Amino acid sequence: MTKGASPPISSLSSSATSRMMVDGTTRTHYGLDEDNITASRALRKETIVINCLRFAVLAVLIVTAAVLAAGIYHYTRNDERENFMAHFEDSANLVMDSFHDTIERNIGSVSAMSSGITSYALQQQANTNQSFPFVTIPHFEVLGSHLRVQAGSHIVHYMPVVTEEMRPAWEEYAMEHRHHIDDSFAMDRYYQSRQDMEFGIEQQAPNQQQQQTNNQGSRRRLQQDETTEQEKFPMTILDDESNFHPKIWRNQAVTTPGDEPDGGGPYIPQWQRSPINPKKQAPLNMNFQNTKLVKQGTLEQMIREKKAIFHPAVVPIPAWRNRLEANLKLSQYRTQIDELVDGLSTFLTYPVFDSFDIDNREVAGVLATSVYWKVLFSYLLPANSDGIVCVIESPSFNQTFTYQIDGPEATFLGMGDHHDPQYSDLAVSADVNAFLKSRARPQNRAYSTVPLSDDTQYVLKVYPSAATEAPFTTMQPALFTGLVLVVFAFTSVLFLLFSYVVERRHTMMVENVLEHAQKAADTERELNEFLSHEVRNPLSAAISACSFVSTAVNEPAPLSDEDTQKHVREDIEVVSSSLHYINDFLRSMLDIHKASDNKIKIEMAPTDILQDVLEPVSAILYKRMASFEVVVDCPPNLVVMTDSIRLKQVVLNMVRNASKFVEKGFLRMRADVVDQQVIIYVEDSGPGIPLEKQKELFAKFQASLDMLGQGTGIGLNLSKKLMATMGGELWLDGSYDSGVEGCPGACFVVQLNTPPLDMESALPRDIESSLPHGNDLRSSYSGTRSDSFLNSHLSHQAEPADEAAPNMVVPHEQEPAARLNAPQPTTEPVQPPAQPELPPELSVLFVDDDAVLRKLFVRAVKRAMPTWKISEASSGETALRMCEELQPEQYDLIFLDQYMASADKQLLGTETAHTMRSKGISSRICGLSANDLRDSFINSGADDFVMKPMPCKVDELKQLLVRVLKRA
Repeated sequence: MTKGASPPISSLSSSATSRMMVDGTTRTHYGLDEDNITASRALRKETIVINCLRFAVLAVLIVTAAVLAAGIYHYTRNDERENFMAHFEDSANLVMDSFHDTIERNIGSVSAMSSGITSYALQQQANTNQSFPFVTIPHFEVLGSHLRVQAGSHIVHYMPVVTEEMRPAWEEYAMEHRHHIDDSFAMDRYYQSRQDMEFGIEQQAPNQQQQQTNNQGSRRRLQQDETTEQEKFPMTILDDESNFHPKIWRNQAVTTPGDEPDGGGPYIPQWQRSPINPKKQAPLNMNFQNTKLVKQGTLEQMIREKKAIFHPAVVPIPAWRNRLEANLKLSQYRTQIDELVDGLSTFLTYPVFDSFDIDNREVAGVLATSVYWKVLFSYLLPANSDGIVCVIESPSFNQTFTYQIDGPEATFLGMGDHHDPQYSDLAVSADVNAFLKSRARPQNRAYSTVPLSDDTQYVLKVYPSAATEAPFTTMQPALFTGLVLVVFAFTSVLFLLFSYVVERRHTMMVENVLEHAQKAADTERELNEFLSHEVRNPLSAAISACSFVSTAVNEPAPLSDEDTQKHVREDIEVVSSSLHYINDFLRSMLDIHKASDNKIKIEMAPTDILQDVLEPVSAILYKRMASFEVVVDCPPNLVVMTDSIRLKQVVLNMVRNASKFVEKGFLRMRADVVDQQVIIYVEDSGPGIPLEKQKELFAKFQASLDMLGQGTGIGLNLSKKLMATMGGELWLDGSYDSGVEGCPGACFVVQLNTPPLDMESALPRDIESSLPHGNDLRSSYSGTRSDSFLNSHLSHQAEPADEAAPNMVVPHEQEPAARLNAPQPTTEPVQPPAQPELPPELSVLFVDDDAVLRKLFVRAVKRAMPTWKISEASSGETALRMCEELQPEQYDLIFLDQYMASADKQLLGTETAHTMRSKGISSRICGLSANDLRDSFINSGADDFVMKPMPCKVDELKQLLVRVLKRA
């Protein structure tokens, strides 16, 4: 340890510091014992150990930083890799599903048209006795257009199967029915031109040169009217230079032009197509089987297997390019000519059967469609999926070619496999034929649909590329690793600084701990002094009064003269008032605790401010025999929704505090309505409150206020919390002046923040509906408030305006105008409801561990109801045994105390009530406790709850018993 440095906290021995509490004072001393030298050596050894631990911790931090940095780099890099692979897997599955759905939709569309041709041929055979191959499908240009859109194709061919024997008849039929070419061409051009005009597509008219109107080479838009269609488009292509062949012939790209040699066949001459194009009409009657698009023997294979064939992909040769461009100009892809004309395309040939009898049908024709692979791979992925490489392999045709998908766009990479070899292990592949076979189920396949031939196999393989992985490859692994290293380096520095600061500040920390302990002890002492002060004074008065009473009673001639009897009565009043003060004080302390925890229950109900709050408070105040005037100034029938009990408690607290110190003048309780808000003022002509003490007026414990003659302040603190709980406010009006010379007085303002109720126009049911749901109006106030509100409002009667509490001073000059308009009493005023009488016979069980309380309770009940039978029990177990012995009879009423002390564990009152209910004891049960345990007792099965101590006066006890029996 360096010179001047303080020893660590752990080095302080328990004997070096001690704290002692003696008679409420605190003393601190530091003692030095005889083992100081030994302690110093121990401290040096401890310092060496601490330094070693520092180096060990630094070494651990360095090793941990290295391991954690490597782990984070590996984790983040793997996380990126996993995200990339998950993204690729989703994209590959989407490509597979979309591609297969497109192929399946293509085959399904072709199958539907094939069935339509078969159906038309059968109908023609029934009507004209003429069938295949002599069938020409009407409106083929429209049907073919629908098929091209549904199948994603750009051209459709229908070719009947013609045998060598049928060849002469077919060529004669072709010459007789060749007019369908002009008809289809005319309709195709009509529909196309109408579409182009509707959508504003710039299109070059047939047999006209393209006009260059600007440097960009924009095309002339078709704007002519329908009447000029025949002028712009010739309606015949049979006599033009398209080289129409009246007989079945070979393709010139395969053999020398000319007719088929004798003995050939069967043939599949092109007969109908969509769209119609003059440049492509030359192949009419061309034997499709002899084209390079069709593998030799394909027709025989289709006739034999009766399956569809997916032909090899081909790139257009220069001789075909113009024809393909002409096809695209007339198809739905006429705005994508440059994108598709040089791309790969594949023919799908589908059989057309002569009937729908699956077991006996034969192939009578071929329906062929051509589709571009770019179209098949376009719009398969969303915009954020780039670089997906699709490799198509065809073992049947020894072909392989590659496309790359970047979002909705597809790009031809060339023939062969062009995927990045580093991603070969991530390939996702599927056999197109196998997939279509798996889909060939009754739930998916139409009756007439046929599968693909097994000899035309295609395999689709999907790979990612560097473009696919690029969005998932970031600098985050390196950044996170560097961040971890920086954090650990910073942590190491902080650790060294912290260790240094701890060594320098440990003494200050000890002093802070001692200071806080001192403050806690001072707070506890102040609370004890406060409670001792507040309880000791009335308790001393009660003890003194009891000693006087005891002396007077124990004299040879006790209570023999009037003076002695007067003094005894005065002493008893002192004992009673002192004990009531202590009881109220302890309850106030409990209410403050409950208010701090927001556990005070507020029961809002219509309350007459004058009759239910101010008059009862003034009546209590007059019992003090005060010399000053008590003034009550309140409009009649001022009714508001509030908790009458808590509001009366607040007003009574302030009035009692003020009444202690008002020597002359008045104490006034005034209510008014300001801005539709009810406000109560408690004004007095007392000595007032100094300004320096007003800030702490509502503090919890204000013992110092005794010096001012203003009480302890606990009532004001409780009142402020009660008003806040009820949604109101309480404050001191600092500008108030009583007007009495030498007595500035004080004014407390109670603002309810609630508008008054209009009772003159309200019906009784309106008043009752404003109460809490399920409460009975009378029972809600039974034992808690006067019946004046019920008499004046439910009976539509008003008490005389000049009736006030006894000895109350109500200045007539200050009466508000509202009193003059109050409803007058009827000739026969309604009497208040009679107080329910107690039953003459009743069996009561009182359960309490305190024998004195049991004795006092029995005496009090016997005085009130001499005919009642009272039993006692000192514990819950005894009470249960007595109830079981009494069965089948039961006690009418049982009082249960909560806490009953004993050497052994005893049942609580709530536990006893719960056990009684579980045993079927249906007696009325009332809980007892000095603490507010109403909810606990009610939840345990009790009917009511009463706070200790119970009243001993006959009238008060009877009222309590009536309430308990009524609620039970």
